[in-house]
Amino acid sequence: MSIDLGDLLTERIDDFAVPPADPGVARAAGRRLRRRRRTTTALAATTVIAVGVGLAVTLPGSGRDGRTVRDPAYASVGPLDFSHGARAYADPGATLHLGGRDFPYGDMTWLDTDAAATQEGIVFFDAGRPMLLDTKGEVSRLVDGALDAPHGFHPTAKVDGSGRVVAWATLRDGTATIAVRDLATGDELGSTTLDCGACGDLVIDGIDRGAVFVRDRSGTRTWSWGADEWRDFAGPGTRVADVRAGVVLYDGPRPTDLGEWRLVAGAIDAQLTLDGRYVLYWSSTLQPTTPGEAPVVLPVGPPAMGDSFGWYAVDTDGSILVATGTDYPDFTIYDCVVGAPRCDEVGRLKVTGGDPQFIGVDM
Repeated sequence: MSIDLGDLLTERIDDFAVPPADPGVARAAGRRLRRRRRTTTALAATTVIAVGVGLAVTLPGSGRDGRTVRDPAYASVGPLDFSHGARAYADPGATLHLGGRDFPYGDMTWLDTDAAATQEGIVFFDAGRPMLLDTKGEVSRLVDGALDAPHGFHPTAKVDGSGRVVAWATLRDGTATIAVRDLATGDELGSTTLDCGACGDLVIDGIDRGAVFVRDRSGTRTWSWGADEWRDFAGPGTRVADVRAGVVLYDGPRPTDLGEWRLVAGAIDAQLTLDGRYVLYWSSTLQPTTPGEAPVVLPVGPPAMGDSFGWYAVDTDGSILVATGTDYPDFTIYDCVVGAPRCDEVGRLKVTGGDPQFIGVDM
């Protein structure tokens, strides 16, 4: 029996719902909405390419040695240097920079903002299956067996502050499995299942201190994998933007369950530093999460929103990546340790495919 990859690609692409573009929002200086693959036409097209890659990998007989994928769809990347963080950034559609290396974007379209940058590599999804591009440059499956990948199923993967413990969700026959894995040891720390049909509204919003924050149309709950315990956290109008070191950054109505968490109101596209002390939000001024503490201003980038161009991300080692400049589309990429008097210049970027993009940072 032969399988026509072209027919399968056509079937997948025809079934893919392309959302409308919003160029006005995309061009707004100093502020950008969260940029998932499904929110703009350009990134949706990237997703279609990624689906095609997924088909090539999941066809029978692709050839694997254990869980390592030996398929030409994943070109040999070679060793990556994560000793200073992943330093993963891209000119969408043109070039991608990762672990001290530069790659043509077309060779690695499967890495984007839906991925999760960790200290052990990049976790990404291939047709609903979580995969790992490790620091040796090898791609491996994190979940074996048959899985479903209906369009609209984007649960995301999230990594905790240690940079090695990751939570994700997979789907099979209307049942979602949420799993937590220590990527450094390979140990599965816990798993649970949810009956949710197509699960199009299921999202992993965070992981911290033994709990995974899971959102669906009814609201947000926490699942503690040690005790295998679920607790209601917030209603459907509340969104968890980030969770670090016991601090929950949220947007919308105040969560109903305080529990052990310290709540900080903020924007949905803001981030917390790994120690939970500061909020990073579209400027080089990091606001403290504890009342009475002073803000920290990075040595590079606009100190306030709208002053000049600036894009930001918390890297896997806790430093802040900054893409900044005063003459669009030319940017300089910096790596800044919070509180340090200067930042390291990582490289230069002249964007041709849109705004600078940080892999694994969904903004």
